[in-house]
Amino acid sequence: MILSSLLLSSPLLAVDPEMCMGCHRPGSPVAPNLIGMPVDHFVAAMMAYKTGERPDPTMKALAMALNDADIAGLAAYFRALAD
Repeated sequence: MILSSLLLSSPLLAVDPEMCMGCHRPGSPVAPNLIGMPVDHFVAAMMAYKTGERPDPTMKALAMALNDADIAGLAAYFRALAD
């Protein structure tokens, strides 16, 4: 939990993770829960949205706005929330 607090307050996160939780909250009927998601799964999914391998216009636009460091930071943040 301390790690997630540090990551949230860190300038390493270029996007507010709470924005993601609008759709990706626990129990959401529209999108998978991100809390505790393995880092490699999150990164792979975001890269698939960027390349178009996973077709979703909303997620593609969001993924395209993030660089690799942003994606890695979000992945670590969401994984750490489960600890």
